[in-house]
Parts: sequence; structure tokens; C-alpha cells
Amino acid sequence: MLLKACRYLALAYAVGLAIGEAVINSNQEHWQYAPLWIIDYVIVGYLVAGFWASRRGRFVPILMSAFALSAGVLYIEFFLNLDPDLPEAARVHGILFALIGLVLSISVLGLVGTTVVWLQQERDRHPQRA
Repeated sequence: MLLKACRYLALAYAVGLAIGEAVINSNQEHWQYAPLWIIDYVIVGYLVAGFWASRRGRFVPILMSAFALSAGVLYIEFFLNLDPDLPEAARVHGILFALIGLVLSISVLGLVGTTVVWLQQERDRHPQRA
């Protein structure tokens, strides 16, 4: 049940991230620096691949690592905006900052959930080691 929840969280998050990134960049005169938006689409593809690969309860580490990549990227983005030395023009404010915090939370939640599932699977596979 937890794996199913994590899988569908990944799918919903991937769709939302793809749409959100497209909307954010299409509303700007110039797109952001390419690596900043390319990594978001890499995360989308990785989450979808993890969703698909873990459909039969196997290959959970793929989904887990997709959430880990997302959490790492969003951790940097979130806490970089709290840096007092960052110029005001480079900061993200308001709803966008709150959304970054929300998707960071979603990424951490997915990472924790898939880690729990993977540890349970490993314990079931090797009961003598527990």
C-alpha cells in the first residue's frame, strides 16, 4: 500500500513539475539558465521511469533515487533563497518560494516512503540477517 502511494505521488509530482516548469518559463521574457530548468525535466523523466519500473513491486531503488535527486535539487534551491548574501534580484519570493518548500517536502516524503518499502523488501528477502 505504501509503495502504491509513493508511486502515485511520484506520478502526480512529475506531471505537476512538468506543467509548473513550462508555465514559469513561458511567463518570462527569457527562459532561466538552461541547467536550472533542464534538471527539472530530468527529474520528471526519472520520476516517471521510477513509477513505471516499480509497478510490480520491483526496482524500488529507481523510484527512491528519483525522489533523492529531486530532494537534493530542491534542498539547494530552497535554502539558497534563504542566503543573506544572495542579491535580492536573484531571490524567489511569495507563492513560488512556498511551492519550492512544498515540493521539497513531497520529495522528502517520497524518499522516506520508498526507503521504508525497500527496507521491508530487503528484510523479507533476507530474514536471517534481521
